[in-house]
Amino acid sequence: MGSVREPCRHQEARPPDHVRACVTALETAPTDAHAAVWLEEDGGVWADYPTVPPGDDVLPLVWADDRPIPRGELKARGCVLSRIAVCLTELVSTFGMPQVDQSAQYASVWLDNEGGIWADYPTAASEEDLVLPLVWAREQTDSREELAERGYVFTRIGWSL
Repeated sequence: MGSVREPCRHQEARPPDHVRACVTALETAPTDAHAAVWLEEDGGVWADYPTVPPGDDVLPLVWADDRPIPRGELKARGCVLSRIAVCLTELVSTFGMPQVDQSAQYASVWLDNEGGIWADYPTAASEEDLVLPLVWAREQTDSREELAERGYVFTRIGWSL
């Protein structure tokens, strides 16, 4: 499982454009099989974790430990990507963070037409346009309500399958 960052601490003011969602997600899930994807105001990406009975459990998302894929290759396979947000790259790291150009502070988050979630994989050569799938970071979930009580602010940015 990937490493997880320390919980955010809201001790300093954030500029209003620190993190901005690029679309407004539907209020309700398209089907029961869809889970909400959340952008946390400090730039982390989270996803609902389905439980029985249903709850508000969420998990942070990280880059999968896999090889980056050019977006053009995904398009050639028939995959349609829709940009749903911009996040901070340091908050979508993995265990053994990818060896990337650390100058890239922000990454676009993409939702594909089959419900997969992807993020830009920053490299020194920006023309490469590489992405990696995002996956749950760990097995232990957090309650979104409890996170909100600790100062987290979430914006729903999409729905995954």
